[in-house]
Amino acid sequence: MIGLAAAALAAAAGFAPFLRTLELKTYDWRVRLSARPTEARRDIVLVAIDEASVRKLEPQVGRWPWPRLVHAQLVNYLARGPARVVVYDVLFTERDRRTFTAGDETWTGEDSDRALVEATLQAGNVIYAADAVPEALEKADKASRLAEAPVPGPCYVLDDTMEERPVVTPPFPDLARAGRALGHNVVVYDPDGPLRRLVAFVRIGRQFVPSLPIAASMVARGISPDQVRIDDQYLWLGSRAMPLIDVQIPSFYGKPRHARRALINYRGPVIAAGRPTYRDYSFYDLFYSEQQLLAGQKPYIDPAAFRDKIVVVGTTAPGLSDLFTVPFGEGKMPGMEVHANIIDSILSGRFMRPAPGWTSWVALVVLGCGVALASAWLGLWVTVGVAAASVALFGWLAVGLFRNGVWLQMTSPLLAVALATFGGVAYQYLVEGREKRKVKQLFSRFVSRDVYDHLLANPAAAKLGGQRRRMSVLFSDIRGFTTVSERGQPEEIVRQLNEHFSRMVHVIFEHRGTIDKFVGDMIMALFGAPLDDADHADHAVGAALGMLRELEALNRRWAGEGRPTLDIGVGINTGDMVAGNIGSDTIMSYTVIGDAVNLGSRLESLNKQYGTHIIISEETRAGLKGRYDIRPLGDVVVKGKTKPVAVYEVRAAGAAAADVEHV
Repeated sequence: MIGLAAAALAAAAGFAPFLRTLELKTYDWRVRLSARPTEARRDIVLVAIDEASVRKLEPQVGRWPWPRLVHAQLVNYLARGPARVVVYDVLFTERDRRTFTAGDETWTGEDSDRALVEATLQAGNVIYAADAVPEALEKADKASRLAEAPVPGPCYVLDDTMEERPVVTPPFPDLARAGRALGHNVVVYDPDGPLRRLVAFVRIGRQFVPSLPIAASMVARGISPDQVRIDDQYLWLGSRAMPLIDVQIPSFYGKPRHARRALINYRGPVIAAGRPTYRDYSFYDLFYSEQQLLAGQKPYIDPAAFRDKIVVVGTTAPGLSDLFTVPFGEGKMPGMEVHANIIDSILSGRFMRPAPGWTSWVALVVLGCGVALASAWLGLWVTVGVAAASVALFGWLAVGLFRNGVWLQMTSPLLAVALATFGGVAYQYLVEGREKRKVKQLFSRFVSRDVYDHLLANPAAAKLGGQRRRMSVLFSDIRGFTTVSERGQPEEIVRQLNEHFSRMVHVIFEHRGTIDKFVGDMIMALFGAPLDDADHADHAVGAALGMLRELEALNRRWAGEGRPTLDIGVGINTGDMVAGNIGSDTIMSYTVIGDAVNLGSRLESLNKQYGTHIIISEETRAGLKGRYDIRPLGDVVVKGKTKPVAVYEVRAAGAAAADVEHV
């Protein structure tokens, strides 16, 4: 029940925004663990419009944005390779209006645009970016804008789950027609920040425009528009099946609606282990190499380096604002690098898809119930260990699946482990722990504190079940108790008797003794059981002397209160006894049996005959290691014995005399 309850609570909590965000953070963590930058495709290269290029070209062509002629030079250079596909992540939505001088020639914006169009037509493999309408234009009239800016391109047969945009603005018409294909540049962040998902296609009315990396992948693989289709789970690009995930998005024309996006399966960060994930070149180096080729010189970089390559051109200069937050958490990634990762994923067939929903339920139930069962059968620290091992094993499984393109939810199952652990521990403490505390409380009343602590730390030391061991047994009885009880009120006698027992038990515990039982006004105590004690004889005699001292103090107080005083006799014997659980299968007690036990009881009764308080046997005297005031009483034949037994009196007056040798 605890396991199932933990699973249900974790499943319900999984819908909370905080845990959804936490799950996305574990997604990012797995992205970082699973990245394999060394396995990135070598046929994808980047051309960066970096800060150095902007600075070096400024004296020749002015500040950014550059005239289209500059870009035409790059397209011509890459056509020399020739490159397989050139993906241009730079917007050319407006015509160039500037006039500039290059060398001895003066170029108008129209001339510059024409140069780029001609270079594009000649290359035949350039894909340009189309700009999606910014949110500031959300409320603009949709029909009029479609009429003003139609998007050239093939017809795709998809459905309404593709995200709708009011307008997508292509490059200026001549360039749009010259390009091999167009791709939109819509980028969507998750609510917590990082870029994890791809808008595969956008819809303008009934027209569909692919994303820039999808358009590039289709050209690279020779996929025609009629080979693109969509079903309940996948976007099919020829034989490549890209998994799609339902998401709720704001609508440009009404209430929020559902759409489908694809997860980006990143190959690696910008820089990994000191080297870039994808080979990159500076725009200026290629531009300069083209000028060298035109002048008949050996180029700085041979265009053959780009033969059959997929070349992604984009901006990396900080001031050009094309940097995005990604799951790697190591700075931001340029847009062209994001496109390269997506192209790599499509061409390699490496996609990320969520695990089937039932897997999360199985993980919740298995982990929750497993930890709960461990808490019911095992101890606290073992349960914590099982929980930690479950977390580690599940984390290993989740990371392993992630590396194979399966996103298994982690947060809810791990929360189920935490809840099951807490519930199990709480159950142990509140239910089973309550019973254990009762047992401990009862057990602590029968043995001294140090014996109790030692048994808790090492239960096997008790060796229960019946074992012969050499030990000492002490019997203490109140003399004349029957007469005292006849003269007083029962309630007062019981109170005085309990006070006497409390003090005597305290003394016994101080000397490492164990209370075996109370029989009327008699106390039976063990020394040397359940734990071994090499000095059990000394501890038994020390306890007897301490009991006399405590009784003397009690009698003084009782006499002052007008209550009757008491006197005790103590008998101690040492020998081999059988200690263990004695009784039935349902009711038993830990005690000792044997002839040596009976002799101890007989010695206590001899105190009345000799007028003494403490009598010990020869065996006990022989086992003493300390110094005591001991007087021999001779040999006696006790009840139940045929052979005489040597007995001795231990006198209280000699207990403090350090210079008296025991006999």
